[in-house]
Amino acid sequence: MRSVAVGTKFMLEVNASAILTHLRAARRASVSALAKETGLSRQAVTRSLAVLDSMGFVEISAPDRNATAAGRPPQMVRFRAEAGHVLGVDVQPGQVRLLVADLAGDPVAESTLPLSRAGATELAASLTAAIRQALDLAGVAPDCVWHVSAAAPGITDPGSGHVTLSPSMPEIVGGAILAGIRGAVDAPVYVDNDVKLATEGERWRGMPHAEDSLVFIDWGERIGAGIVLRGELYRGASNDAGDLGYLDLVASGERSGDPDLGPFEAWVGTRELLRVAGGPTLSELAAAAHRGEEWALIPIRTVAARFAKGIAAVRSLLDPEVVVIGGDIAVLGPALIEALAEALRAEPLNQPRLELSALGADAIIHGAVRHCLSWVERERLYSLPV
Repeated sequence: MRSVAVGTKFMLEVNASAILTHLRAARRASVSALAKETGLSRQAVTRSLAVLDSMGFVEISAPDRNATAAGRPPQMVRFRAEAGHVLGVDVQPGQVRLLVADLAGDPVAESTLPLSRAGATELAASLTAAIRQALDLAGVAPDCVWHVSAAAPGITDPGSGHVTLSPSMPEIVGGAILAGIRGAVDAPVYVDNDVKLATEGERWRGMPHAEDSLVFIDWGERIGAGIVLRGELYRGASNDAGDLGYLDLVASGERSGDPDLGPFEAWVGTRELLRVAGGPTLSELAAAAHRGEEWALIPIRTVAARFAKGIAAVRSLLDPEVVVIGGDIAVLGPALIEALAEALRAEPLNQPRLELSALGADAIIHGAVRHCLSWVERERLYSLPV
């Protein structure tokens, strides 16, 4: 008897999840349309909708008796995006970006606020204050937040929510981010590496990517990558797969004097690019590159030729279908992609397709929101009554 109940609950979860996926995209649909889109029987759809309605996920309206079309008027269902909210958090050196979204993933309010760097305790206190301010701006009470996902610049332990290594923000090592969030809201919290969440965000809200193998590279002063294999994010044994900044392709005589950077990021990061270019800002270099000015294109080609060695190493090990370039340096636009493609032509193996990130720095915060929504759908559905 118990096995029958478990099987019934499982099917209810599967059916309800399929209905929610379609309804969240359409926002409003008829029961008949949901049955057609999901391939479920009308009876199965009706049963799942009754449960979703009791949980507050949907609103079922009575058939419109004034409809002019012949036949039985359709019964309409609306996804209640306002039933709850999620919070995406992007922790950066000296500031935090916060995005409050509804259950459809639509932004309700967004803030960028300062963070203390005086120490772990001070950072946690300033993060708590920032979240409270962001929720006030959104008009969302703390108890209406269903889930929080936070991005950290470093190696994290998603199971505990602690940061284990962060060269650019040593004050977040440990549970400072977790403590700051829990000081503002009483909701489940997830903390992950910023590049891994950016990879989720790019696949969700950036260019459509159905590829089973993809590498997203966040290229700035620091360099990291999110690796997608067989359609899933690959983390590695220590949860730091893709830490390209520590790739060592540099002969000892070519090393820069930046001890706080890994060998590869010291060789090809934005700090090195601007040094090679003679000291302009990144925006100045980008503007000149867009105009086709040779003084800007020469250093881009120089650093791109170095970076291509890293792409070739990634290709030889993983052979991804596409490499997406994000991060600060993506502002260089097509000039960067052209320089990389030119350098890769000399490689003996066929190279992956190169693309620029469609979201830029927004990929991180959208990835955090996407993770929240996945948690809400998965965990709330696990509690479905039979």
